Amino acid sequence: MDIVNRTVNATAKGYAGNFADFVEDKPDLYGPFWIATTLIVVSSASGSFAQYLSGVSKDDIDKVTASCFFFYGYVTALPLAIWGLLIYHKQPMRLLNLIGIYGYAMAVFIPTAILCTVPNAYVRWALILVAAAISGLSIVMNVRRNFMAALQAKGTLYLAAIAGLHLCLAVGLNFYFFLY
Repeated sequence: MDIVNRTVNATAKGYAGNFADFVEDKPDLYGPFWIATTLIVVSSASGSFAQYLSGVSKDDIDKVTASCFFFYGYVTALPLAIWGLLIYHKQPMRLLNLIGIYGYAMAVFIPTAILCTVPNAYVRWALILVAAAISGLSIVMNVRRNFMAALQAKGTLYLAAIAGLHLCLAVGLNFYFFLY
């Protein structure tokens, strides 16, 4: 139940920007790890199923390997970079909290990947962009306080870069798994 509460707090209530406060005493890696792992399996299987439904017959076992690097890398490398950047600007945030923010915010992509088996490119793009908006807003709102305290005007540029990278993840997800 704790994982469900954290997921809801990171996605549905993420716009409030209080996820770091919600997990302050007990950050975890369990939820982000399993969300990323589930996303790897679901996106690979859904992408293959969507190709099958469209009549494209390819064996893409490489999608599992690539998605491991794609999702595990995203959930670890970006929080690590943000953590270092915030330390440099003397507004540190716990690394485990950042990984939690990224990992739990990615949960919205699990049902999205399943729904992207719909054989309509416009529907898939709409689903991916809505998921990116929900999770990206959650990430930005949860790191906003630290960036704005450290950088004032430049903080907005960093937040825009974080949102842009998140949009690139979503677009890459659609191109790699659901565009054929």
